[in-house]
Order: sequence, then C-alpha cells, then structure tokens
Amino acid sequence: MLTPIFMEQWGNNLREINMKKILIYTLFSLALFTGCKKEEVLIDGKRPEERVSTAVTKYNSELTGSTNGWKAFLYPEGGGGYSFYFNFTKDNKVSMYADLDVDPARESMESTFRVKALQNPTLSFDTYSYLHILADPDPNTFGGVAGWGLYSDFEFTFDKQVGDSIMLTGKLLKSKLVLVKATAAEKKLYDEKGLLNAIQTSVDYIDANNNLYFTLVDAIKVQTSINYFQKLITLIWDNGNAGVTTTSTGFAFTLTGIRFKEPLIYKDKAISEFTWDPAKQVYFTTVGGVRLEIVSSTTSIYPLHLLLGIQYSGIIVPNGTNYPGWGTEFITRRAAAAAGTLTSGYNLRLDRMVFNFNTINNTMLLSADVYQGANRFVADFPYTFTKTTAGVYKFTGSAPTGNAALIVTQMAPLTTQRINADTFTLAYFTNPTTGEILGQFKSVEHPNFTFSGSLQ
Repeated sequence: MLTPIFMEQWGNNLREINMKKILIYTLFSLALFTGCKKEEVLIDGKRPEERVSTAVTKYNSELTGSTNGWKAFLYPEGGGGYSFYFNFTKDNKVSMYADLDVDPARESMESTFRVKALQNPTLSFDTYSYLHILADPDPNTFGGVAGWGLYSDFEFTFDKQVGDSIMLTGKLLKSKLVLVKATAAEKKLYDEKGLLNAIQTSVDYIDANNNLYFTLVDAIKVQTSINYFQKLITLIWDNGNAGVTTTSTGFAFTLTGIRFKEPLIYKDKAISEFTWDPAKQVYFTTVGGVRLEIVSSTTSIYPLHLLLGIQYSGIIVPNGTNYPGWGTEFITRRAAAAAGTLTSGYNLRLDRMVFNFNTINNTMLLSADVYQGANRFVADFPYTFTKTTAGVYKFTGSAPTGNAALIVTQMAPLTTQRINADTFTLAYFTNPTTGEILGQFKSVEHPNFTFSGSLQ
C-alpha cells in the first residue's frame, strides 16, 4: 500500500514535469511565431499591408493623373459588354459616360470612388452611378435577374498594369474591367456626344443590313450577327456537314465602332474589333495587316432552320386576330383556340405564343401566355423534333403539365390537330409594312396553315 508521503512526492514530481512541458511548448511557439513574422517581412522587404498601401498610392495616382480620363470596357458575368468613359479627380469624384442607353451616352454623371487597401488594392465606386445600373437587383431598371441584375460588379481588385492599360476583376462576381488612357481628342469627342453618335451610327447600320458577312481565307461567307440588345456578336459559317459552326463573344460600343470581349477565331485568324469607315459606310477590321470589310448581302446568307437555336432562340407569335405571314387556316384555328380557353371554365384569355428551340436536345417548347383578368400565367407545351437536311421538321408532343394540362382540349385546333400532326418548314418572312424579318412556320400538308412572329 502506498504511503501518504510517497503520494505527495509523486504528485510534486508530476506537477514539475508538466510545468517543464508547458515551458518547452511556450518557447517553441514563440520561436515559431518569430520565424513566421520574419518570413512575412522578407517579401520585397515589406509587410503585406505596406505593399498594399504602396499599390493603393500608385493606382490612385495613375487614375487621377490621366488628364484626359480613361476609356473603360466592362464585361459582366451575365454576358455582353459595356463601354464607359471615366474621369477621376483627386477629391475622389468621378464623372462618366456609358453606352447603356441614350441618356448615359450623352449626359455626364458624377459619382464618387475610392482606391482602398483591402486584402488587395481595390477600386470601389461607392455611390450610385451608371456602373451600378448593370448590377441593379430590380429587373425593371435594366433587365437581368431579380436580385442580381446582369451579374456585374462595382468593386474591383487591380490585377495588373500594362502600358496605358489597367486590368481589374470584380470582387463579388468576377466581371472583367479594362481601363485604357484616353487621348485629348477622345475626351473632346465624349464631351461632344461622340459616344452617342457612334452608337446611333452602328445601330442604324445594323438595322438596315440584316445579312452582314465577310470572306477571309476562302470563299465561304462568314455571317456576322451583331445583337446590340444582348451586346453579343456571333460569327456563323458553313461547316461542310449540312450545318453551321458558330463562335460568339460580348462587345461594347466605342467612339469608332465595336470592341470584342475576346478575339473571335476563324480559320486560325483572330478578329477583335470592328471599326466604322464613315467614308465608305461599312465596318472593317485588319487581319494580318490586311483590311477586311464586312459587307451586306441582299439575301439571307444561311436558311433560318440552320440558325434556330443558334443565332435565334425562337419565334414570338404575337397576340392578335391577324398578322403578316398568318394563313387563313391558322387565323381560323387560333380564333377557335382563343374562344375555347376563354370559355373553359377558367376564363383564360389566350395571348402571345413563344416557340423556343433547343438544338442540342432537339426540343421545342411552346409557351403560351394566358391571362385570367390581369394575372398572367404560362402554359407550356413541350415537343421533341426531328429535321431533314432540307429543313423539314416533325414535332412530337409530350404530355403537357401545369397550366397547359388545363387547356389541352381547347388548344387542340393548333396543337393536337396541326403542330403535332403535320410537318413544317421554317423560313424568313418579311413584314411588308415594317420591313422586319420574321420567322414563319408553314405546314407541308396544309399550305394555308402558316404563322409568323418576331425572331428572338
């Protein structure tokens, strides 16, 4: 049996051993901490906060030191591209123009900015400005997604400076922002509504010339689609296999034309911008030191059936009792469907119909807007399709669900009896009144069952 004296001695020894361990761990931790501190200081001989502070001073001086301001090109994660002109001052004010719309392009707006020392040097536009419109969470402001807008940023970290250009990345959503020093002549143009004039010139030309194309290294015509609503440019060409190949990128308007988010590649040749020639009234670019003009064709370069689901996502058939491109049988059958939905027991008013194509999965979705009083509902009728090389479609309907399931019988004059049963060609149709190029469905079996709508 252990004596009390032994137990006391054993306890004292144990406490002494533990105290020695604690002292050793403490000394080791202090040595490790001291080593880390030394390593932190060793990078360029400065602590991280000192390096960030130096970069903040440098970039702030760069921004405010450009007496003619900066051209800026912003490419949000939500797609497209947008150009700005910024003039930063030493009292943290920034005036700007933007290619968002008429007013931002012609009227300067003043806001405030800060270059801040966060984890990385950061440019923050800290009061509401044209830049914030793209990130506005209200879709009624500039479209986009509720809560997110166009997935754009108004705080950016500095990535690098190359010559007269500064590259930045959005802190939250990783938008890309490029700043390029402006010249005195460019500053004068911005202040004299030069951006607005350039945009209007481009829009007018695009509207008047639906079939732009160029030829580069062979005789193949490369169709050039410029969508100024989505700020998207697409090149389309024959792939030699009864189809087309496409490549797209966002773009922003400039004082002299349009600038691409990244170069588009065709046959190993890169194209990064289109410049407007005011004398010849055409776009041109330079590839390999050779001037290349983008010209217009009086006829479509490629048939519509090759572009649905690629250049165009679908066809919007408007609400109405008659419309250019509608055949007599479609008019009669649409009227019957509209009367049926209205007296179905749900009192639904048939409105527009949108036909959306997915060429990856070979599906088409007919989304019909129906109204009960002022309340809008969508009835979706899903289809799969096959298509011949000549562009003849056969649609096969799947079982409708949700709102569509409530009006299957009422919509049958259009769906079950025609779209589900016939084969169709899809082609361009010119509105004889407005000149707008529409998309038109035409039944092979019933030639008077034709209907058209806007291409989207």
